[in-house]
Amino acid sequence: MKAKTLARIAGLAIAAAAGAAHAQRVSWYVGGDLVQLETKVTDQTGVPPIVTGSAKATSLRAKGGLHILSWLDAEAQFIFPNDETYSTTAGVSNSVKTSVFALFAKPNWNLGPVNVYGLVGIAGSHFDFDGAVVTGDRGKTMSDFAYGVGAQYKVNRNFAVSLDWTHYGKKNFELIGLRGGLDVEVNAVGLGVNYTF
Repeated sequence: MKAKTLARIAGLAIAAAAGAAHAQRVSWYVGGDLVQLETKVTDQTGVPPIVTGSAKATSLRAKGGLHILSWLDAEAQFIFPNDETYSTTAGVSNSVKTSVFALFAKPNWNLGPVNVYGLVGIAGSHFDFDGAVVTGDRGKTMSDFAYGVGAQYKVNRNFAVSLDWTHYGKKNFELIGLRGGLDVEVNAVGLGVNYTF
């Protein structure tokens, strides 16, 4: 319910900004990043084996957006799934494969050739778990409020190099027969390039 409300608010804000920009020239951009995606798993069950740990996977992120106003963009991102171990318990590797899709409003400010920006929106993440505590359905999904900060350096009129940090959400997943469940949090640091048409 919370995720649907956030999606509606983000959609209305982007639509309002797009309406205000009807007299301005609108441009598009696409980009790609190499990201260090961290899926942090915290075992809240208190029952051995405790499987707390962080899966740090190197992956690719595709992104594209629309320059709506001089200070506001709308951006979509997709992080391709990658499998990584977050802990090892009694000789069993506990791993998770994480993929992310996110939509953001992206306010930004130019400081000479450097553009500093924030990201505010909603993200949906899918997890495929494998290991000691997985029971029943191994696939889990979450949607949550997402945010981040970053900067890009304009190499020329079309190309820019970017660096950012993004929080894609946090959720508790219940485990059958165990109280507390697993807290799962997703963050990423990305370094990439953008091309503006």
